[in-house]
Amino acid sequence: MAYQPSPSVAGSALPPLSRPQLAEARGVRAVQLFEDGVSNAEIARAVGVCAESVRRWRRVWEQDGALGLRRRAATGRPP
Repeated sequence: MAYQPSPSVAGSALPPLSRPQLAEARGVRAVQLFEDGVSNAEIARAVGVCAESVRRWRRVWEQDGALGLRRRAATGRPP
């Protein structure tokens, strides 16, 4: 039997997430896993990033909390 999304998902009017939103969502998921005591290597596999990214996120989270992991607006000249 092939995968069939639920009707609420299939007919959703929500737009797909942008790349920065996806990156922030990975960070949020990583924080949830930090709090559950999951290792960096397991978090990296779960969210699809390298272990170095997870180590950096953990360091920022311990110093600045969840606000430290928020994406910042791009700087410089607009396109």
